[in-house]
Amino acid sequence: MAILVNKIIHIHDCGAHYNRLEFENPKSIHIDHSTGDFGRLVPPSAKLKLNEPLDFKISLFNKAGNAKIIEDIGQNGLLYLELKKGEILNEIFVEPDSIFTDVRYGNDSLIYSFYNSGANDHISLSLSVELDNQNAYLKIKANKTDLEWRQYFIKKALRKPNVQQVDKSNPIIRELMTADQAAEYLQVKKKTIQNWTSKGTIPHCHIGGTVRYRKNEIDRELSKK
Repeated sequence: MAILVNKIIHIHDCGAHYNRLEFENPKSIHIDHSTGDFGRLVPPSAKLKLNEPLDFKISLFNKAGNAKIIEDIGQNGLLYLELKKGEILNEIFVEPDSIFTDVRYGNDSLIYSFYNSGANDHISLSLSVELDNQNAYLKIKANKTDLEWRQYFIKKALRKPNVQQVDKSNPIIRELMTADQAAEYLQVKKKTIQNWTSKGTIPHCHIGGTVRYRKNEIDRELSKK
């Protein structure tokens, strides 16, 4: 999926300080958002605005791990938020509702993107950060063409009207399940899931050398029985 972009703002959390880079394109350009690895964050044609402050000597997130970001990105504007290594957003509240939120992997950290396809010029983000104990970075990097991983981590954090929240205490509702989760979902033993997998009885896929089970495919098979 390619999106039309006019302005790009890249905010990089560095802990005790943060960087903010603003780029403008001579004309609107298309940026590919089809996989978890989008290549360059900023196309070569984009021009850095040197009259804007680049480094801010304060923490982006407070001691409680919360941040408020308000930016004028304009229509077809794109805001990148690059976190520190080993961190993940556990809460994202974004306004207006038309903002499209996604996540990708960078050199060693997660990078969130917020794309404004609506008519409003401003974007408002209320964010909360925590340690990436879920290994989201490694999972997205290992499965960069699998949209479900990205959607799972976004939906888990997103606080947005009309978006179903993922229950953090119940991994069963995940679209992409491990053998343990599939066993709990179907109320059978893990060994049964493994036997069904070896016999081809249960639909499954291989991602990054591991076996995973898609909930929608299992539900489809159950509906046939």
